[in-house]
Amino acid sequence: MRSVPVFCYHNVSDVDGHTPALFEAHLQAIHRAGYRTIGCRDLLAYVRGEQPLAGPSCVITFDDGHLSNWLVAAPLLRKYGMTGVFFALTDFTRPGPARGPKSAPVLLSLPDSFRQALAGDPSQFMNESELKALVQDFGMDVQAHGRRHQGAFRNLCPRKTLGRGGHWSAGGIYAEPRPGLPCFEVGSALVYDGFWPVADGGGTLFRLRSVEERRAFCRAEFRESLERLAGINGGGPQLFCWPWGQFDAVSEEELRAAGFDGAFNLERGPNAPGTDPFRLKRLGVGMKKTPAWVRARLAMYGNSLSARVFFKFFRKRPEIRTVLLATDSDKLSGGSRQMINNAQALAGMGLSVLAAVPPESVLREPLERAGARILPWDGFRRVWDTARFFRAAWREQAIDVVHVFHNKAYKPAILARFLGARYRLFMNRGVIFKPNALAALWALLSDGYLCNSLACARVLRRYGAPGFRLSVVYNSFLDQGTDPGEPPLRAKRGVRVIYVGNEAPAKGLDVFLEVLALLEGAGKAKDMEFVACGASRTAGLVEGLSPAALSRLRLTGPISHAEVQAELARADILVLSSRQESLPNVLLEGFMAGLPVVATAVGGIPELVRPGVNGLLCDSEDAICLAEAVAALARDPLKRLHMGRINRRLVRELLDNRTKGRNLVRVYAGERPCAPLAVEELAASVPFPETGERGCPDKPTP
Repeated sequence: MRSVPVFCYHNVSDVDGHTPALFEAHLQAIHRAGYRTIGCRDLLAYVRGEQPLAGPSCVITFDDGHLSNWLVAAPLLRKYGMTGVFFALTDFTRPGPARGPKSAPVLLSLPDSFRQALAGDPSQFMNESELKALVQDFGMDVQAHGRRHQGAFRNLCPRKTLGRGGHWSAGGIYAEPRPGLPCFEVGSALVYDGFWPVADGGGTLFRLRSVEERRAFCRAEFRESLERLAGINGGGPQLFCWPWGQFDAVSEEELRAAGFDGAFNLERGPNAPGTDPFRLKRLGVGMKKTPAWVRARLAMYGNSLSARVFFKFFRKRPEIRTVLLATDSDKLSGGSRQMINNAQALAGMGLSVLAAVPPESVLREPLERAGARILPWDGFRRVWDTARFFRAAWREQAIDVVHVFHNKAYKPAILARFLGARYRLFMNRGVIFKPNALAALWALLSDGYLCNSLACARVLRRYGAPGFRLSVVYNSFLDQGTDPGEPPLRAKRGVRVIYVGNEAPAKGLDVFLEVLALLEGAGKAKDMEFVACGASRTAGLVEGLSPAALSRLRLTGPISHAEVQAELARADILVLSSRQESLPNVLLEGFMAGLPVVATAVGGIPELVRPGVNGLLCDSEDAICLAEAVAALARDPLKRLHMGRINRRLVRELLDNRTKGRNLVRVYAGERPCAPLAVEELAASVPFPETGERGCPDKPTP
């Protein structure tokens, strides 16, 4: 049985696309092969079984309605007695007289034509008079291609920027496009819900559109396209050409409901009696395809049997819409706080967020406030039961991603995939110590580890986890309304040096106290006070301090998180004397309080603290170096102020929750970011405070 090959072209010019000479050679190849060209309505009647073909036939189509179709392609088709089908974009179809070579603008490339049209000048596209002339004077078909080939960011994987190689369609995604705005992977807005930029407190939030919002968009797009094109092509059966050849069940349902009679895509296969009119196949013709390629495709797709052999189907790439966060923990630890941050970031981006936690967990209420819906589960110690719980949640909640925190959720989440659950699985890793002996196996059986620092990822790599299963998403700071604002330089009191942490050896409280002792012993602690948040005398670490040193020390004992924030807001220098860290939350909290940092260069701390830029670093347990660094900053209030301002900018622009949400979506979509933060680049944009600035003394304090 005969099949009808359908060829898909775009623009025909010497600028880009097919050159006129090559396109003419294609027409000659079709003619010599004994094929005649038919219109899309003839094809529609054939696949419906309403009329036979008068010999071997093919269809030549042109997407987008570029002006070169009118100036070059249509005259060449008429020269060979052929017909074509031209798909027009209604937003770019303006009134005006038909143009000729002398009155037409200089042709641009198709991407530049789109950029210009999206900026308000559609002169590179055929106008209404030219489209009507194609129908009435040339005997061609003109059909719908939508309004403006609207794209959507189908994920948040970076792809250059506007004006610097970013996809042309991004100019129609941003309400106010300007050079430098980020571009991401693009898909059809008819088919992908997409992440759309929304102004948010002076920044940009990328929010996932709901399925209902996309459905409404499709409905308006199809209705307006149908009405406009029916007025141009004279009525009769109306067909649609899917932008980029993409479609799905939702968009196809709306297309049928709008009253269209059929649709073209970019699948490959037969167009023969019985073919679904809404699944008409086309062959994309690359700009360098030769006449021999055209002849070969006529032979391959001119017969139903061979066309079925050389098939290609469109598969919509999966979108991330529903995420399950899971933990067996009932403690409000640093990792748990980041889980809450994740929930708020993802929910704020329009994703559906679920959280599997024990029924009585202290995390339940803050997760609910963050926008997560709780799935209570208290059986994490029962691996098989928990695996079945994950599988049931996947089925009932249509979960796309499971992101597990803490070890007891790892194994059952992996096991559930063996039981049939088809979600992407990521295991959170926020510690620096030696991992479980099976860490490499867990990485291979999941979609990988999501680490909070490069140092954390290096540890996993050292113990066998493959690099392609490791991603780095830095911790974020989530402002809970406690932001103290830009710190002034305090000239009327001494320098307050703060430590935040428990009394475990890894946190280095003893090293912090040794710093105090060294400064007091050297007579450099004048006008200094030291605060150890979370520590008490019961630790037995302060007995060796002199009475003078003790008089400068305040141990707060266990205090609330809000009280810690208040202490940071009153401090001048944050000291992290840790022996082991990955990426402590207190570092970000100190940054937000506008504090410079004196820290040991352990774990992920050097990834955020750059010596001389926004803090000072020393080797682990080097109390002498730490004491000298504290003394140096105590003597230089302007330097402290500058570093603190850099750190606030760092949190607001690189470690904010909005950025973290975007990076999580990147990882969920398949990217594996492992890049260091651009601390120096950001710091270079923060001016050094001038002497005499309001709130600053003319001379540094001694």
